[in-house]
Amino acid sequence: MKRVIALLAVPGVQLLDVSGPLDVFAEANRILHREVYEFAVIALEETTVSASSGVKLVANARLADTDALQPDTFLLAGAPEVWQQTLNDEQIARIRRLCENSRRYGSVCTGAFLLAQTGLLTQRKITTHWAMTSRFMATFSDVEVDADALYVADGPVRTAAGVTSGMDLAIRLVEEDLGREVAQEIACNLVMFFRRPVNQGHFIRHSAVSTTGRNAFQDLQRWTLANLATVLNLQDMADHIGLSARHLGRLFRQEMNMAAGEWLEAGRIDRAKMLLESGTLPLKTIASQCGYSSSDVLRRAFIKRVGITPSMYRRLNVARPWSE
Repeated sequence: MKRVIALLAVPGVQLLDVSGPLDVFAEANRILHREVYEFAVIALEETTVSASSGVKLVANARLADTDALQPDTFLLAGAPEVWQQTLNDEQIARIRRLCENSRRYGSVCTGAFLLAQTGLLTQRKITTHWAMTSRFMATFSDVEVDADALYVADGPVRTAAGVTSGMDLAIRLVEEDLGREVAQEIACNLVMFFRRPVNQGHFIRHSAVSTTGRNAFQDLQRWTLANLATVLNLQDMADHIGLSARHLGRLFRQEMNMAAGEWLEAGRIDRAKMLLESGTLPLKTIASQCGYSSSDVLRRAFIKRVGITPSMYRRLNVARPWSE
């Protein structure tokens, strides 16, 4: 019996959120020489959906016409501005029905914003695009978000992080269905990692300087980032701006929604990433320029925040010449 993979595509959908997972499942059909999976793209209203790139996607059906559909897997694809979209009561009811009639359901990227509106993510653990986790948590406080994960399974719920991680999720779903060997062959054929050596934290770029805070606070942040080698802690920053450490700590929580120490550590790691990407400096020099006492201290901090060693990060990110 074929397993129906259904994806909901809203106006402005990120095309890769739809095509990426579908290509993984389609590759399973190809290498097994049989149709294990069949596919249905569902449109919210009109069957012709304009993707974020401007490309037109023709869906198999409208959400209103899915009464007879019983997917094995139902996923909601994301869109750059989907967090602003509010589903109506009928749409919520139909999405809930598709989820509840599926063996497993979930979302790709910011599709989690749509799925959460159904109430089916309450008290569940999920992931979504790293840049949208703060907004998601502020909107849906009863959902646990793992901002670092590429994909999360919680009961029948399967969620993927940003964009291309929808393919990572699809590989995991194929592994659930058909085993590790088939999933590994698909990954090889599609020239992708079977399991990426990094988590979502690898891709996070922090907003280093407040865009809303007072000028003196912004100046302090810029000064700190320019002097990471000598700024050791909150007290050093407080001395520079002429405030107490306690008061400056409150400012950081108010303006950046994080502790000053967390912000400083993020700044050090971001600087280390930039220096590693240059591909030339020794790790000891990078550690010193970022304010770490040794390369070992940098290594431990880097692994904790990024999930891989600095050396591995350099290998993955240093530009290589095109093959001829």
